[in-house]
Amino acid sequence: MATEENKTDTAPTTNKSDADISLPPQEKSKSSAASDAVEIKAATTQTLEASAVNSRKIDSSVELQIGGAEENLLTGLKVCPGVAWGLTLQLTSSDLEIHQFAIDKSAVRGEIQRLRMATASANKQLEQLAETLDEDAPAEASAFLDVYQTILQDPSLITETADIIREKLVNAEWALSLRLEQIRRDFEQIDDDYLRNRLEDISGVFQRIQRVLAGRRSAASLLKAEEFDDSFILIADQLGPADMLQLRERDDLDIVGIIMETGSVTSHSAILAASLGIPTLVGVTNAIERLGTGREILIDATAGTVKVAPSPEEKKAAAAAMKSLRQRKRLLQKLRDEMPVTTDGHSVRLYANIALPEDMPDARKAGANGIGLFRTEFLFLNRDALPDEKEQVSAYQKVIRGMRGKTVTIRTADLGGDKMPSKEALALLGEDEFDEENPALGLRGLRFAFTHRPFFITQLRAIMRAATSAPEGTVRILLPMVTSASDVTEVRLCLAQAAAELDSENLKYEQNLPLGGMIELPAAVASIGDLVQILDFFSIGTNDLVQYTLAVDRTNARVSRWWEECHPAVLRLIAQTVKRVREAGKGISVCGEMASRLNMAPFFIGIGCSALSMDAAHIPAMKECVRKLSAESCEDFARGLLRRRSTESIREAIDGYALTLLSSSTEKLAERTHSKST
Repeated sequence: MATEENKTDTAPTTNKSDADISLPPQEKSKSSAASDAVEIKAATTQTLEASAVNSRKIDSSVELQIGGAEENLLTGLKVCPGVAWGLTLQLTSSDLEIHQFAIDKSAVRGEIQRLRMATASANKQLEQLAETLDEDAPAEASAFLDVYQTILQDPSLITETADIIREKLVNAEWALSLRLEQIRRDFEQIDDDYLRNRLEDISGVFQRIQRVLAGRRSAASLLKAEEFDDSFILIADQLGPADMLQLRERDDLDIVGIIMETGSVTSHSAILAASLGIPTLVGVTNAIERLGTGREILIDATAGTVKVAPSPEEKKAAAAAMKSLRQRKRLLQKLRDEMPVTTDGHSVRLYANIALPEDMPDARKAGANGIGLFRTEFLFLNRDALPDEKEQVSAYQKVIRGMRGKTVTIRTADLGGDKMPSKEALALLGEDEFDEENPALGLRGLRFAFTHRPFFITQLRAIMRAATSAPEGTVRILLPMVTSASDVTEVRLCLAQAAAELDSENLKYEQNLPLGGMIELPAAVASIGDLVQILDFFSIGTNDLVQYTLAVDRTNARVSRWWEECHPAVLRLIAQTVKRVREAGKGISVCGEMASRLNMAPFFIGIGCSALSMDAAHIPAMKECVRKLSAESCEDFARGLLRRRSTESIREAIDGYALTLLSSSTEKLAERTHSKST
C-alpha cells in the first residue's frame, strides 16, 4: 500500500481539525476466500480505467494507446467504453428524400387516409419487432419501443398533420415534415438536454411513417452484410432506437462497434447502445465521408478515438483487449449470486438506481441487493398530464413485486431545476410556466412538493398503498433536498394527512414506512445531529453535494473545470456525515455518480459506508472490486486521504492506491498461474 506520511501535502497528524475524523472500526470476521471460478483474469483493467477521476488515466497500459498521423485519427463523445477492431459498414439514414407536391381539395380525404394507414403500418412494424426481442434484451429495448408506439398512438399525430394537409393542400409526407419542423422549434426552447434529445424519438417515428408512405424499408433492414466475413463497425449519421434493435436481431451482421456523426450521450440511441454493451462514439465529425465502407479501423470508445488503418501491432493489441473484455464480461456475470464481501469479511450492500419501472429487470439481472434509489420524478416528465394515483400505484408495485422482497427505496419526486414538468402539466397544478434565474437554487425537491401539497399527498398515498404488496420494512420513502428538521416535520404532517384520507376511504395501506433523507446540501450536513433523531436512514447524493458545496453549476460547461468530486471539502463532508449517522445507529448509503467509481470504493468502505447505490450496469464490476479489498486497509487509506489539503494530492493518492491493488492482483495471478503449471 502507498504510504501517506511521506507526502509533503499531508497535514501534521498532531493538529486536530475538522479534517481529522475518527473513523469507526470495521466489523471483522474470518476472511472469505475468493472462489477460483471468479478470479477475474482481466480484473485490474477496469479498476485502472476507473481509477482516474473524470477520465484522467493513471497509466498508459490501462487503455489501448492509438498512435498515427493526425489525419488518421478521429475523436468523438464516449457513450459505451470498450475497444473494437474491424471493417467499417456504412448506414445512411438520410437516403429518404421527401418530395413535396400540391393536391386538390378533392384529394384531401384520400391523403389523410394514406397517413392513417401508414401510421398503423409503422405501429405494426414496431409490434412485430417487440415480439422478436429475446429474454436477454435489456429493459431499455422494450421501453424505447413503448416510447415510439406511444408517439404513434397519440391522436394529435394524425389530427395536427391532417390539419396541415387541409390548410396547405400538400401530400402527407410533406405535411409530416412541416409538423416535425413545428415541433422542432418548440423543443429548441427546452434547456434540459435529456428532454431536448427526445426530439430524436419523434423524428424517428415521423421518418418511419414517411418510409411507409414512400414504399421504402427501414434503414436497418436495407443494410447488407455483402461478402465480408469480418466483424463490422457501423458508421452512420444517426440511428434511432428501433433501427438499433433491428440491427441487434440481424444474425448475418457481427457489429462490434458503432460510430455516429450526430447525437449526444443522453440520446435514447446512446443509452440503448450502452445497455447492449457495444463500444460506441457519437459526435464524430465527418465520419461517413472519412470512413465510408470496407476500411479497417480501430475504435477505442474508452479514450474516445478512432484510428484509420491501424498497424499490425495496434490490431494485435486491439484483438487482445477485445478478448480480455469478453472474458471479463463472462466472468463478471458469474458474480451475480456472489456476496460483495471484503477479504477480511466486511459486507457491502450494492443497490441499483432506477428511473422507470422498466429498469427493474436489469437490477435483478445484475444481482443488486435491492433498489437504492427509484427516481420517481421521471414518471412526471415529458408528458402533458401528470400520472394519477392509480397509475403511480401500478408503477411502484411493478418494481416492488419485481424485486421479490428486496429493499425498494422510493424517492419522492425531485422536481424543479432541470427536471421541470411540461407547461401543460404545470398548468394542471395551477402553476404558470416560469423561468428562474437560478433554477438549482429555486423551487426544487421538497420545496416543489410543499408548494404543491395535494400533488405531494397523492404521491405519498400511492407509495403507501403500493407498499402493501411487499413484506413490512421492505419499501422505504426517501426525501430529496432535505435542509433541516423542519422539512421532516412537514413531511410527517403530510404522511399523517395521507393516512387519514386513506382511512376515510377504507383503502389498504402500509402505515409504518421507514423515512429517509438525501444528504446533498451543506445545510443537511450541518444539521445531521438533528436529522439522525427523526429520520430512519440516509443517502448521500454526491452529484448535488459537489454542486452546492463548491458553488459549481453541474449543467454549465463553462465552470466544469471547477467541478471536483475529490475536493477535500467534499470528502470531509461525506466522512463527517457517515460518522455521525453510524454513531446514531442508523443506515447510510452513497447514491451519486461517485458510488459507481471503482477507485472511490476504498474510500467509502474505509469511512464506514457499507452501502453503495449505482446504475445496474456497474454492479458486477463493483462487486468484483469489493471482493478484492481489505476493509482494514481501506480504513487506513481513507484516514490518510482525509488529511490531504488539495484535490491534486487526493487524486495522486487514489491513483497510487489503485496501482498498488493492480500490483497485488498481478502478483497473485502470476502465483496462481505458476502453481497450476507445476
